[in-house]
Amino acid sequence: MDEIVRSNCTDRMRSYLESGCSLHYQNISNLRHLHSCERELEDYINEANAVLKKLQRLVEDAYDATLTANLSAVKVPDYSTADSKMNHEYHFTEEKQEQPADELDRDSSLVTVMILVHNMLKLDYTMQEKIVRSLSLKSSSAEIESYRLMWDLRPYVDGSVMDLAWKSCP
Repeated sequence: MDEIVRSNCTDRMRSYLESGCSLHYQNISNLRHLHSCERELEDYINEANAVLKKLQRLVEDAYDATLTANLSAVKVPDYSTADSKMNHEYHFTEEKQEQPADELDRDSSLVTVMILVHNMLKLDYTMQEKIVRSLSLKSSSAEIESYRLMWDLRPYVDGSVMDLAWKSCP
């Protein structure tokens, strides 16, 4: 093989061998593709951040609504009104309070699940953002493989909580 290369060695062949048997245009193409992938990852991170912020607002709204409903259910009426109406309305209010209490419990549970899902997704997003920010041409194959594994495993997302959240959806 060495004899064939020596006998046919031209300037073009010599520069090809000196470059490590790679073509300049392929390197440029690979760098462009890598840059495009980096931009797509950045776009993904930006979209995930926007969705996470929307979810944060929804969780806050649901929490506020549930807190208001719970506080309204706990309020005790004025004593003078309560004493006069207590004997008359006792049987009606006892039956009516069971239904709203069940609904309040269900709503509180749903808000708790929403908060858990939001917190899990926020941790997952933070991990993904750190991975994307740390990627560079200097990243080793082992480092990239560990990032890929972390990305695929999603260690901050609990499957059972996500199943519960999906079951809670109408």
